Amino acid sequence: MRRIFLLCWALHCASLAFAQVITQPEAPDTLDWQSWTSVSLDWKPVKGLRLELQEQWRFKENMGTFDRQFHQLTANWTPQGHDLLEAQSIGFAGRLMTRQDNQGDNQGLERHFRWHAQYALQWDPGRWSFSSRVRYQRRKAVWLKDGDDPSEAPVKSTWRVKATVKHNLRKWKLDPELSVERFSPVLPDGWPTDQAWRVRLGTEFKPGKRQRIKLGIQREWKDRYLPVGVGAGLDDFRLYGNQEWALVVAYRYRMKTGS
Repeated sequence: MRRIFLLCWALHCASLAFAQVITQPEAPDTLDWQSWTSVSLDWKPVKGLRLELQEQWRFKENMGTFDRQFHQLTANWTPQGHDLLEAQSIGFAGRLMTRQDNQGDNQGLERHFRWHAQYALQWDPGRWSFSSRVRYQRRKAVWLKDGDDPSEAPVKSTWRVKATVKHNLRKWKLDPELSVERFSPVLPDGWPTDQAWRVRLGTEFKPGKRQRIKLGIQREWKDRYLPVGVGAGLDDFRLYGNQEWALVVAYRYRMKTGS
């Protein structure tokens, strides 16, 4: 009996020591502050049609590391002739993105091309403005940092739904604006649902007749994503969720037109 007791005690002590060895590390801090800055030039060649050329720069890791740069051309068309028609719009855009990957041993710049199509609706009762937007976007690689064939990289498609509310305050130039957007990537059949959310609070003002500056702060977050048992690769896993805060500054200049 004494030998059995000593054996059980030894096994218990060994299990405690082993448990300390295999203890999981704490989850890393995934909070990051970013800065988004853009400059846009838009033009209305005819009534109802608006063209916009935009350059955008983003910095990550508490605004200390270059993240990506965009060159984007957008066309938005609003039907004319009736208030109900003029409350709607259809948009198309093409974007060339240069992105820096500074994680792991293989680091460098990558280039991707993304296009999107969207439908938007706006309603302006009194001093309020409500708008919604549904967008489908598709992105493919143009150049990969490791020199691999970009045609072999997976194409990423995403549905985005956005709602915005704005209030025109009396005798105040900085009208508040709040938007909420949901990102739903298109996934293979059988994969679990993945999604991200973005909330932005901001305002805008006009330093000149044709100029406009938008200022905002936004939060974007994703939950952990573990598509186990569906044929996913390591790049498809997100072991920890993340949350990103961004300070947004956007400058726009509208060219003079006759419309």
